[in-house]
Amino acid sequence: MLYVPSYMSPSSYGGGGSHSREDLSMITYQTQSHIERSSYKSHNKLVRFEPRTSHLHLYQRRSSRDSDDSEGSADEAEPERQPQQQPRNQRPRSRLEDSPQSSSAQPSPRHFRAQPPAVAGAFHDCHFLGCERVRLNVSGMHFETRLGVLNQHPRTLLGNPQKRAKYFDRRHHEYFFDRHRPTFEAIFNYYQYGGKLKRPPNVTDDIFLSELEFYEIEREVIDAYKKDEGYISETVVLPEHPVKRKIWMLFEYPETSTPAFLVAIISVLFTVISIILFCVETLKEFKDSHCVAHELPNFLDPFFIIESACTAWFTLELVIRFAVCPSKKAFIKDIKNAVDFSAIVPYYVTLTNVLITMSCEGAKSSASLAFLRVVRLIRVFKLTKHFDGLQVLVLTFRASIEGLGLFLVALIVCILLFSSTIYYVEAEVKGSQIESIPDAFWWAVITMCTVGYGDKVPKGPLGMVVGSVCAIAGVLTLAIPVPIITENFNKFYTHKTGRGRH
Repeated sequence: MLYVPSYMSPSSYGGGGSHSREDLSMITYQTQSHIERSSYKSHNKLVRFEPRTSHLHLYQRRSSRDSDDSEGSADEAEPERQPQQQPRNQRPRSRLEDSPQSSSAQPSPRHFRAQPPAVAGAFHDCHFLGCERVRLNVSGMHFETRLGVLNQHPRTLLGNPQKRAKYFDRRHHEYFFDRHRPTFEAIFNYYQYGGKLKRPPNVTDDIFLSELEFYEIEREVIDAYKKDEGYISETVVLPEHPVKRKIWMLFEYPETSTPAFLVAIISVLFTVISIILFCVETLKEFKDSHCVAHELPNFLDPFFIIESACTAWFTLELVIRFAVCPSKKAFIKDIKNAVDFSAIVPYYVTLTNVLITMSCEGAKSSASLAFLRVVRLIRVFKLTKHFDGLQVLVLTFRASIEGLGLFLVALIVCILLFSSTIYYVEAEVKGSQIESIPDAFWWAVITMCTVGYGDKVPKGPLGMVVGSVCAIAGVLTLAIPVPIITENFNKFYTHKTGRGRH
């Protein structure tokens, strides 16, 4: 039996009579058949009537039938008012209720039935308002939430009615997914609270990403998760011409073919030889052997030949890559190409100066040319293109810039504080080695880094106390960037090399 609330009974609004047993049986039969069989389609969505939402339908049908009966009886009634006997279950009407003012203030049952929208406002459709509960079964683990929570993400599997309809189990009145349960807990939290996705510690990356793809989580959310986890997004752009495409892949992607791998090995060998040559030529045994004062330059010198061969390879590689690159503008903006260009410029500048002066001393005649020789060491960064470990280091420091900035700020503040303090404390001490505040900067840096060269030390007792506090503060300050760098290194190392803990 269906319980009919008081607001559904016309007698509660001043109407006469009560439901008979036949009426109640009719309402019960109509309600059950209406709940079991009724459905309709609206906005391409299948809507099921729940027992609470069918009350309005029953009441409207009952009201329309009673209004038709009352209108028919009103037409057949006599114009004169005939005294009628009050029913047993209805109380006598008072004079106040019979007055015109009371009749206007309290509408009759017929007047009430003529205003169904006012009563209909007390009802609502939970399906459209999003308050309907939805039950999700993920491999035996049940989750319940409101329909409006899922509808906040219409592009996902759970937020789209058409996509999730094929997973609906009519027998148990739930959505069943035979998927990974620990991962769905994180996805369910994302639906409820929003924000960023957080991978559970006991779930590996490949499983978590596959579940995100299955539930069709928004692409921008997945990209943000990959960025936080240290994934490196690379957009591969290839030249349209087939010959240029093959040459570009030959120099840029060693893993694509055996010739490309050989080209990468040759480039690495030339880079290593160039760096070793730069260091060896500064030895005393070779420093003056390849350059004799007041003589013509020796172009057959082994150091010059090896350096020329390395520079020729780097130049050829840079020119070919620039000629076949997909975009000249993007090629110039790439920092790696800027490194390659900076590595070959010093050789040509030095060679031009030597040819003009026709003396090997021309390469050492100015400090600017000496600096260009040091710039040749920038070739070491060419190795980052071929070694994953060096790429991990670069990515780690790039991601840790914010933490390193905080460390530098704290370090500078401590240096200013302790250098000023040690200067005024040691100002009156006889034989003090701290002559000024800028002179104390060196002492503060060495003390905070716990190196302690010993070239400048405090002499007085207060200076020793300040030095002790400075050393302790330095240890605490150095600990600021350590966890940040370690966390970023673990993320990039795991995703770049495929090893490490999950």
